[in-house]
Amino acid sequence: MKNEKNKKTSSAFNKLYFLIMIFTILSFSSYLFYKYNSLITYNDKIQELNTEIEKANKENEELQYQTNYKNSDEYIEKLARDKLGMVKNNEIIFYDEN
Repeated sequence: MKNEKNKKTSSAFNKLYFLIMIFTILSFSSYLFYKYNSLITYNDKIQELNTEIEKANKENEELQYQTNYKNSDEYIEKLARDKLGMVKNNEIIFYDEN
């Protein structure tokens, strides 16, 4: 009788242990899946932000070039000639009447 009771108890314990192990494995697997999806999402966001940074750096370089050009003597001379009609000393201007 003790043997039968021990077998039933042992069998019930084994089933409970098996269910706990299955639950633990499923919980851990779902947690890993969630973290993996989060990692993919964060990597996509990082890549997106890096692209934005590259665009901003290119735009910054272009603006820096324009600033340097507009502060140059060449640009100021061109602006004075085109907008204000100024000329250098001893320079002759010819106009086409046609």
